[in-house]
Amino acid sequence: MKIFRAARFFRFLATVRPRILGGAYTGPTRVNVSSIPGGAVLHLDHFLVYTVWELAEQFAEDPEGVGEQLREINELAGSPEDSYAEHERDRLTDELLDQIGGTHLHLYGKQVARIAELLLSANGAGTVVALPSQREAGAA
Repeated sequence: MKIFRAARFFRFLATVRPRILGGAYTGPTRVNVSSIPGGAVLHLDHFLVYTVWELAEQFAEDPEGVGEQLREINELAGSPEDSYAEHERDRLTDELLDQIGGTHLHLYGKQVARIAELLLSANGAGTVVALPSQREAGAA
């Protein structure tokens, strides 16, 4: 009986844990894709590491300025009932993210196609066929 329970438990784990489908490594930032029931997970750890490093560098250069920004964001986050405080917190957060380059993940060339393939396969689209690339000018 214990063997059957263990088998059911491991089948359950296999459906809950993300299954790494692959990654796109050709661009400036590595991105991995996992499938989960009903969707996909983008692993942006490589991108976030650089974002945290940039924040640390700015803090080292100007501890008072960055520290004050973080304190303001934290104080405004403490009053969720206040609509003005919520908007002000979001504005300050957006400013800080813009300063450290943490709002956009740039994908280029083959990396875009690879991410699209992985996301389609994670969504249960079945076997994914590589997307055709555009022909060069003059090529027939």
